[in-house]
Amino acid sequence: MAELRISEQELHALLPNVVEDELEDKFSRSAWSVICEPGDGFAGFLISMMGASAALEAEINGLSSKQLKQNLISLGFAPDNLDSFGVFEKLHAEARERWRPRLNLELIRTALFKITKVGGFVMTPSDPDWPEQLGDLENHAPFALWVRGSGAALRKLEHSISIVGSRGATKYGEFATDSMVSALVPKGFSIVSGGAYGIDGMAHRSTLALKGNTVAVMAGGLDRFYPTGNSDLLRRISQTGAVISEVPPGTVPSKWRFLQRNRLISALGQSTLVIEANWRSGALNTVSHSERLERPIYAVPGPITSPKSAGTNKLIAEERAKLVVDGDDLLERLGETIRITSQSELDGLGAIEKRVFDAIGFDVLEIAEICSSAGLTRDEARFGLSSLELDGLVLRRANTWTKSQTKV
Repeated sequence: MAELRISEQELHALLPNVVEDELEDKFSRSAWSVICEPGDGFAGFLISMMGASAALEAEINGLSSKQLKQNLISLGFAPDNLDSFGVFEKLHAEARERWRPRLNLELIRTALFKITKVGGFVMTPSDPDWPEQLGDLENHAPFALWVRGSGAALRKLEHSISIVGSRGATKYGEFATDSMVSALVPKGFSIVSGGAYGIDGMAHRSTLALKGNTVAVMAGGLDRFYPTGNSDLLRRISQTGAVISEVPPGTVPSKWRFLQRNRLISALGQSTLVIEANWRSGALNTVSHSERLERPIYAVPGPITSPKSAGTNKLIAEERAKLVVDGDDLLERLGETIRITSQSELDGLGAIEKRVFDAIGFDVLEIAEICSSAGLTRDEARFGLSSLELDGLVLRRANTWTKSQTKV
């Protein structure tokens, strides 16, 4: 790759375990993610026509806008199509002005070194685990994803839902999130969220407790998790799922990047669920992206006295989101078959199982709390819980227990 002024030997060192045929494209796409801000539509437009490597070569060689346009016409692209978003030469000149400060191969080398240093890797559309639904973003799709965790976690997003909401979640919001995740994960749904405080964090934690698959989408580089208060949570996600970003290591989160990050959250899930959002919540920005992508949108209603639910209630009132009342309701709307505990099943329970089942109620309880409520020894409670778990009536969640569903 002499035209990119980097040797094959260095390419192999920067991108270990990448096959020869994919080296050039992976390096070029990584480079574009360094050069551009997220969602740069003109860069996406060029790459869709020329390929990432040829587009990068044109910029490094300083090809004029006029010559670039002529080259594209010679490749068979109609002039009218090239000017479909405005005068091509003007758009290219403006884009080149944006890109110039980062058109530096040392920045690209540094980014690739940093992601390797934290045990991560770069994923591009040629990878088998690349989430195909990102293609719905068209020219605004990410050029590459920087990943800490498992590529397989991204492949599992073929069956997923994005959960978003307030960073300052109330107890009600946390309970609603936990309840929804408890219904979704046993049905094989992966959970996508933004790794933030509040509803995001609760969605991730609940999924991890159920040993489900969860992916956190960051607005900054993966060399430093943000928010720092969720660093331990994000590390846990990276151990079984994935933490991803479209910006390279070293990039600082900003308001603009958070808003752009939201389009990835919308695209990665087959639908979006909003739990608690005030009038100006960033979750509503995610909803706007979901609307553009024609993703189904659901919302959990909240008390009319709670500012944290003002946004979700308005989404429902304006029919931008479908109201869901519990996990089973959401599953039915998603086309899943719901198992409802029959009265005959309950009648068939032994005395200890009945006491344990009644003690749990609609809560998430530790075994000590079950013992206290049911008046049982720990051995008796364990026996009852084991029997109920085998019958599919309760779920173990780390050190706590909950009913597998709430309808009887």
